[in-house]
Amino acid sequence: MRDLSKVFGPRRCAVAVCASLLTLYAVSARAEDAAAGKQQFLTSCGVCHSSDPAAGARQGPNLFGVYGRKVGSIAGFKYSNALQSGDWVWSEATLDPWITNSQEAHPGTFMNYRQTNPEKRKLVIEYLKSLSAPK
Repeated sequence: MRDLSKVFGPRRCAVAVCASLLTLYAVSARAEDAAAGKQQFLTSCGVCHSSDPAAGARQGPNLFGVYGRKVGSIAGFKYSNALQSGDWVWSEATLDPWITNSQEAHPGTFMNYRQTNPEKRKLVIEYLKSLSAPK
């Protein structure tokens, strides 16, 4: 095996090793965050919603790809009048108050679930964001 410190110098090799370790740590941390977000979604939302792209609606619409999607836009799902006539796109700014208290955020909606814990809401929102294709 070739001693790269003789080719690139010990300082550059040390920097490269540190950068590699930081990259591995960041990837591992993202994987843990994704797993925590999925678990929180299943716990908080999974009874009424699916996030599997091949699944249909449950009591609520399938939420795969919801982040960045116009409200009330899944064909064939029976939305409340408040959501059918909505003109917003699901984002952090619209999902957070929705998950906190949907009926307060948009009176006339049907979703009864409320999540008062901001950390749990953040996990769910980050998970939903991860299921949407970058625009």
